[in-house]
Amino acid sequence: FGSVPTANRFQIFTAHQSCRDHLWKYTSMTAFRALRRTTANLGRSSLTGLRHRCFSGADDMELLKTEIVDGVACVRMLAPEGQFSWGTRVWEHRINPLLLRQVNAALDTAEKEGAQALVVTGDGRFFCNGMDLQYISANVSESTRIQTDAEMLLSRILTLGIPTVAALNGHFTAAGAMLGLAFDVRVMPSDCKGLFFVPGIDIGLVYSAGMTELMKAKMPQPLWNDVLCMAKRYQSAELLRYGVVNATPPSSELMSKSLELAFALKSKGKDEKTRETMRGIKNNLYKDAVSALGNQVEDMGFASGTFSATGRAAK
Repeated sequence: FGSVPTANRFQIFTAHQSCRDHLWKYTSMTAFRALRRTTANLGRSSLTGLRHRCFSGADDMELLKTEIVDGVACVRMLAPEGQFSWGTRVWEHRINPLLLRQVNAALDTAEKEGAQALVVTGDGRFFCNGMDLQYISANVSESTRIQTDAEMLLSRILTLGIPTVAALNGHFTAAGAMLGLAFDVRVMPSDCKGLFFVPGIDIGLVYSAGMTELMKAKMPQPLWNDVLCMAKRYQSAELLRYGVVNATPPSSELMSKSLELAFALKSKGKDEKTRETMRGIKNNLYKDAVSALGNQVEDMGFASGTFSATGRAAK
């Protein structure tokens, strides 16, 4: 980066990575369109199968990028076109074993490098669209393990020893809503169409004690019933009014505002003693959520849920 001002460095990094991602997206979709033209006589079902196989390499692909910028760990979830072999669209950033491993690896990097603050964002329309219900439906025997791993990640972020900022680029729903809530600070664009909601009632899932305590800890009491029981949907302006998000800049300023907040909080993660103190404070502040997350894992009802084959509320 040389002498590039700090405020501009992450913008350069994200612009560079965005160019690479758009190139990948263009070449992948160009290949698929060519494949579609040459298989026009195979019929819709055969073409769908080919498309699934075309993107089966996504099952072990790189889902995020991590960069340390002047002491701030910046993690960006990528949004290439295509889907995993089990059908989930990669760019929804749904929580599955691959995403869990890579986010934990990014946090490991942040801690190893002595980062003083953390910013996490995503590309595209989704910050996180919840648990990967299509993966879980195809691997029901793994549901408890996945649920446990997801809760442990929520607990890790909730009690991380440095200030954390979620740059909410789009929808954060269900377990993705909980992921966003686990951060210390949330920034969501004022002109974003992204939604925040928890649809358990609509998809037949009872959120665990730990997830429920996390949501209660991070939302004002007047929202509890509407969010958890009624699956009410919220956009950034209303979330700002309730204090669920802390800032609502224009979309074009999402990362610059998030970095501004992260840089302002760096002193709260400046050294090992400070980070140890921060972890202790958060563990006490969120003790009910921490004691339950990953420890009181319950069957949320994945096997009997009322969600569709694509992981959405069945019509």
